[in-house]
Amino acid sequence: MKRLVTVAALAASTAFATAAFAQMPPGAQAYMGVLTAVSPDSVTIQLKDGTTKVLPLAQSAMVSRSKPVDVDTIKPGSYVATANTNIDANSGKSIELRTNDSGAGQPAFSGPMSEPNTTMTNGTVQTVTKGENGRELVVAYPGGSRHIIVPSDVKVIGDYPATRQDLSVGQTVAAMALPDAQGHLAGMRIMIQPW
Repeated sequence: MKRLVTVAALAASTAFATAAFAQMPPGAQAYMGVLTAVSPDSVTIQLKDGTTKVLPLAQSAMVSRSKPVDVDTIKPGSYVATANTNIDANSGKSIELRTNDSGAGQPAFSGPMSEPNTTMTNGTVQTVTKGENGRELVVAYPGGSRHIIVPSDVKVIGDYPATRQDLSVGQTVAAMALPDAQGHLAGMRIMIQPW
């Protein structure tokens, strides 16, 4: 039973990390899995394929904790990152959505994903209305905006600040790493997942 729960947790982590890491800097790597060891300077992640990755943490590494939130918490001014299936050129239906109160330091853009007929939209919510098919958001980003429908069955995940002291063995995480000056990968962002 524990193995089934772990597999489900990894699948969920992979799905919801897509929005967070959709646009990564050149050379960046994403790792998703379960923490098997934590030290002040590194984490060890058991990946979905069963292998492990020891990831040194950069001094400036950020840690956040994700948890499900009610869609009603999304207000004008909230930052959202959503993968959405295209309805037309200017609108889409959300298939996953992450939010936080402030988009400071977060990317703002809208563009095609590798999956057919799917767009990643990250930006600031301008308006929120209730529609027949769920919440309807207008999300602004540099150069434009996109109308997003959030169906009632879509999980909304909130990201909240955390610290390295919040990391512990057994947690499911999504990690983004970048090469340092010597070309060695170092963890820059660790997201503790709610699964």
